[in-house]
Amino acid sequence: MATPGHSMLAPDQLLIAGAQDLGIRLSPDRVGTFRLYRDEILRWSERMNLTALTTPTDIVREGFLDSLACLAMFPNGARSVLDVGSGAGFPAIPLAIVRDEMDFTLVEASRKKSTFLKHIVRTLDLKRVRVWHGRAQAFTGGPPAGAAYDVAFARAVAPLFEQASLVSSFLRTGGMFVAQLGADGPPARVQLSLKEIGYQLTGEFRVPSWCGGVGRRILSFRWVGRRGGDECFT
Repeated sequence: MATPGHSMLAPDQLLIAGAQDLGIRLSPDRVGTFRLYRDEILRWSERMNLTALTTPTDIVREGFLDSLACLAMFPNGARSVLDVGSGAGFPAIPLAIVRDEMDFTLVEASRKKSTFLKHIVRTLDLKRVRVWHGRAQAFTGGPPAGAAYDVAFARAVAPLFEQASLVSSFLRTGGMFVAQLGADGPPARVQLSLKEIGYQLTGEFRVPSWCGGVGRRILSFRWVGRRGGDECFT
């Protein structure tokens, strides 16, 4: 279990200890990859509004570890992940570093941020990560929509219901929409609305308080398709 002493650790040691608490063992090479990623975030943030995280410790806690906590909600056998509105790359890039056997597609509407994402994918040599510049709505039938995804995120683009609606056309039947939320979680009416459009709540993971903020939680919703004979994307 996590201890208060985590807050006193240097960034690399915090990453190693935090990942271990989440059930993830990081090799020295992967720790080095995260360090390079962290340094590039800080360097690019000096000239553009990349992320609100401004210190190495904040990036590790609220960027890297908060992202890695999402692995608890991944379905067995998941192979493809969509991240809409990736920004500085959270949660997709940290997940891609530790799950390099999976395919990741990042969609980002900001040209500056998509330029950063393409740079970091090349710099970290993430061979199974692709970045698309534009709004997700514009890709219906396009390259990112050319596959049915097992997992989808859209954490920064809209309220929860709009996130889920946006990614539903990209998920295969049985795929998971994973939502990163604060302490309150979604109201009952939002959960009911998600059920009505074809989602089932399947799990919840409480993020440790030292990792990503007090009360953070991650919910997973399985896409089962629209009712009433409506055809869903497959």
